[in-house]
Amino acid sequence: MKRIFGNAVILAGDELEPTHGYLVVEDGVIVEVGEGSPGRRSYIDLKRGIICPSFTNAHTHVGDACGRDAGAYKSISERVGKGGVKFELLRDEGKVKRGMASALEEMLTSGTLAFADFREGGARGVELLKSVAGASPVDATVLGRPDGDDPAEVLEQCHGFGISSVADYAEKELLELRRLARRRGKLFAVHCAEVNDDTAEVLKLEPDFVVHLTNAGDAGIEEVFHRKIPAVLCPRANGSFAVGLPRIKEILEGTLVALGTDNSMANSLNMLREMEFVFKLARGMSRDYELDAREILKAATLNGRKLLKLESNAIEDGNLASFIIFRNNNYIYDPVLGIVHRFEISDIKGIVKGDTLLGGNGIV
Repeated sequence: MKRIFGNAVILAGDELEPTHGYLVVEDGVIVEVGEGSPGRRSYIDLKRGIICPSFTNAHTHVGDACGRDAGAYKSISERVGKGGVKFELLRDEGKVKRGMASALEEMLTSGTLAFADFREGGARGVELLKSVAGASPVDATVLGRPDGDDPAEVLEQCHGFGISSVADYAEKELLELRRLARRRGKLFAVHCAEVNDDTAEVLKLEPDFVVHLTNAGDAGIEEVFHRKIPAVLCPRANGSFAVGLPRIKEILEGTLVALGTDNSMANSLNMLREMEFVFKLARGMSRDYELDAREILKAATLNGRKLLKLESNAIEDGNLASFIIFRNNNYIYDPVLGIVHRFEISDIKGIVKGDTLLGGNGIV
């Protein structure tokens, strides 16, 4: 099957360069990105709509979507720590599964076609998420944890380990989990400095990426940069949990950064809202009016797939067709800025994955 999308502003390549032209998708793959008109070929007229790579939500806990804002005025440990509100909610498997399905629909509606989840509950927890994700077009990278089960059996069923906190394990156990993931060629990721600065302990494990860095000190951040360890930032969730805010601009400049919405109890899964918060917070905290919105859009789209070792969805020949079509707005001077801090879900006119048109609000 071949589709041609014409009369569009295309955010092309790894640098998301605006290109006025057309895009050809054949058998689910981008085969041509061209400037100007596609000629006499029949095409879908996007009326100068904007084509952007789909979002990648690089850190979630979608199992908690069944308890949105539960325990909102409790501390982070009371809400999501061992024995907290979260783990009371997770006992009801039926409710958890329905919440997960709702979370995946929320992601799809807002333009996310890939996500990574730190999944609790051992092998059974992984199985629950896979059973829901298998019916969705949103691709799931499931990072489990043993939680009393045989680590090797858990790892067999998922894409790697997602460690809650180094404080929850003995160092020997963590090192063994790391060795196991490395032997199997799977991901090993860790929450890092979300509440306390445990960066030094986390880096001993040589993680594939870290999540948060909210309270990381100078030495820890410099070591992350020195080792080129990618980071996933989740500032809206950090703010919601009242644990502080990461040094966004500094981290963006020091390593590969992706964005995540984190815990569904505390935060929506809407990456449009995440980008706007991150962009304005970073500029406000750094007082740097030159901070480029393009870096935020990369963090929400391309970088997450790099970090998760997924196929690129940059809009260029030979890549997977995985993109969002936003409506035209004649008054927006910069399409990247428009997406990062102005557009809403209602501005999404189409979502494309491979050969499939997944919805939106009517442009295709």
